[in-house]
Amino acid sequence: MRRDTRERLTEGGAPARASDRAFGAAFAVVFAVIGAVAWLASATLSAWLFVISGALLAVAFLTPELLSPLNALRVRLLDSVTSPLHPGFRRIFVIIWWNGVLIVGGMSLIALSGEAWFRLRAPFTENTIAWNKYLPEVGLINPPDSEIRYTNKLDYWTVTQTNSLGFADREPPAPEGAAASCHIAAIGDSFVEALEVPVEDKFHVRLEEMAAAEFPDLDVTTSAYGVKNTGQTHQLPWYDEYARPLRPNLVVLVFVSNDFSNNSPALYATITGYGPDGIPYSTGRKSTDGAIYLAPPNPEFSVRALPPFEDYPLIVRLWLKMSSMSIFSEYLGRKLNIRDTWRIAPIPARVEVLASLPGYESTADGWDPAALRDWDGLDFFLHPSPPPVFQEALEFTAFALDEFVDRTKSDGAELVILASYTMGPSGDPLFERMAKMAAERGIPVISQSDYVARQGGNIEDAGFAHDAHWSAQGHQWAAEALLEWLRGNLQVCDDADPA
Repeated sequence: MRRDTRERLTEGGAPARASDRAFGAAFAVVFAVIGAVAWLASATLSAWLFVISGALLAVAFLTPELLSPLNALRVRLLDSVTSPLHPGFRRIFVIIWWNGVLIVGGMSLIALSGEAWFRLRAPFTENTIAWNKYLPEVGLINPPDSEIRYTNKLDYWTVTQTNSLGFADREPPAPEGAAASCHIAAIGDSFVEALEVPVEDKFHVRLEEMAAAEFPDLDVTTSAYGVKNTGQTHQLPWYDEYARPLRPNLVVLVFVSNDFSNNSPALYATITGYGPDGIPYSTGRKSTDGAIYLAPPNPEFSVRALPPFEDYPLIVRLWLKMSSMSIFSEYLGRKLNIRDTWRIAPIPARVEVLASLPGYESTADGWDPAALRDWDGLDFFLHPSPPPVFQEALEFTAFALDEFVDRTKSDGAELVILASYTMGPSGDPLFERMAKMAAERGIPVISQSDYVARQGGNIEDAGFAHDAHWSAQGHQWAAEALLEWLRGNLQVCDDADPA
């Protein structure tokens, strides 16, 4: 090899000898292969850093002239430190340098390319949803006749018009028209609100369409009342104020995995940050003698919130800061479960604050908030004897079901629970805890998971890739499961006087 070529290669960032360059390239290839194997085995995003940096490292060793500016920087920063070392050790430092540079370069390349890709395919990136209307009877609700733009920046971008009541649904039928039909009212949280799909894809709309085709003489009509982050205790006024005037034949409660926690004022406070006595929905409360009653929404919810939480782990703080402007960071946050960390992180501090408030001293008894694996404490509901605050949540849930039973029975309506796939199939401990409550009250339970299994479907298709809410397929399966139940219970459509 000529002297000038050897010097040029040295200045370009690779050892002059062909054997040294081959060693560096082989090292880089191994680096990339490790990443590729890791990707195939675990599908973790971090494996791509190995693949990309390894590939770029190989290019750097084999075509060093491309990276001569970076090598000049390396010479200025490292050579004075490494010059006393043996040449073999100096080569190791060179490899470490290029790995660091190329990992950063690879990460930047991924981030910029990913952000460009997501933004090119995103119709919009910001939500316009806002619960800025408060009604004393029902609490916070979406503004009536308003447009909601909603996205998780990855799976869906929907534009929904709220109806005159403030729900993300079609305009409900007139009371006289609903009373003359077989009317089905669906009540629940975000699974019923279903901002993730167009209104025409929502399960109650599809149920109405399929029932009309299969049972044209029944004249099935539907309406839906759903708001995210609510449980059955919060939803009771929706039946009283909106569904009851339509004299429904069937009321469908959609039950999801976080309903148990949402029905507890203490747990709801730890999840949402509302003060336990300042919840903007009707809430189950205990009197001094232990009896449970339904308290109205608190209009002072905005001034009764728990202190804001700011002590997030560094990676979560960075993600929160980045995700406000970056779609790609949102994608990484979901893939790497940073979003779950963000939701869990405030709970131990909030529990500590709650335990210092009169009436909530036992909030932390029997469990360690730092041991939470999910934000709604599902693990603790699976215990045969849950800690006191979780046991109380079950009691509030049972109370809410009792209230729904009493209301629907007095109105001559049938009550049924549709268990979303998040509850698991029959036999799952979480599902069985809910099913036992329902059986004790004579409430039929329809399991979406069981229905999908009978159809040979993949239950993962019921939700989105980066969001557990029902996809269009999930809504379709929910509608089909309800229609299957309706086939065997057509008597619910018979008009009858209230008992």
